[in-house]
Amino acid sequence: MVLTTASLLFGAMTLSAHAARGEFEYLRADNNRPDTISDPPNGCRTLNGGAANASNRTDTVATVYRFSDCRDSGRIATVPARGGTWNGVPTLTVAQGVRFG
Repeated sequence: MVLTTASLLFGAMTLSAHAARGEFEYLRADNNRPDTISDPPNGCRTLNGGAANASNRTDTVATVYRFSDCRDSGRIATVPARGGTWNGVPTLTVAQGVRFG
């Protein structure tokens, strides 16, 4: 019983620790300089300075949001893995958060 419980707990920890491999690059909206998130864990991340556009060079789909808490009502776009891009400049949309996985 103890071994089974430990195995289940270890398996759950392994799944929650999964991270995207690669880099998510974005142009900061506050200072017009590039910024990078490397090997991000799955889940929501704040985009420091906001993002005017982004390139997803991770192995995981990324979704950009108007709000830093990645709430569904602020969903902007899904950015495909391995080279997908998003550009908020034409509509002056700034992303404040990104969710991986």
